[in-house]
Amino acid sequence: MSWLGGVIARSGSDPLADLPLSLTREQLHREVERRHGKPIAIQPAPAGLGKDVTGLWLETDERSWIFHAAGESELLRRHVILHEYGHILLMHSGCELTLGTAFSHIGGSRRIKTLLGRSTAWTVQEIAAEDAATQLAARLAHRADPLLEAF
Repeated sequence: MSWLGGVIARSGSDPLADLPLSLTREQLHREVERRHGKPIAIQPAPAGLGKDVTGLWLETDERSWIFHAAGESELLRRHVILHEYGHILLMHSGCELTLGTAFSHIGGSRRIKTLLGRSTAWTVQEIAAEDAATQLAARLAHRADPLLEAF
């Protein structure tokens, strides 16, 4: 049983259970947006994100952003996006790490609801999001020819 499976057994619900076993990235993105109830933009992180942060989910009332570390491999970029989808699907909230200066210009007046980053610090939420990312990758890998597109 995965770590997330143990959490689900205790909580009684699996937010990934009703996802199709085979999805494209576009279908997954649309489904995460639907469940989240707002659009999600994906883009490289601004400079100053912090050396240990490889990804970030930032949410406001109107929309969310997933930022990935610029210059990383395509495979890591895709995994970071899945990890942040995991945070969204698991309805995580709160910031568990100290970020660099990338978002120092954003204050309370900008109505940030959620700020979570993927880093080398392994907290309970990070472990659950990582497990969710692995499960989502498995669904993406069930494509007709997974060798043509590594999730």
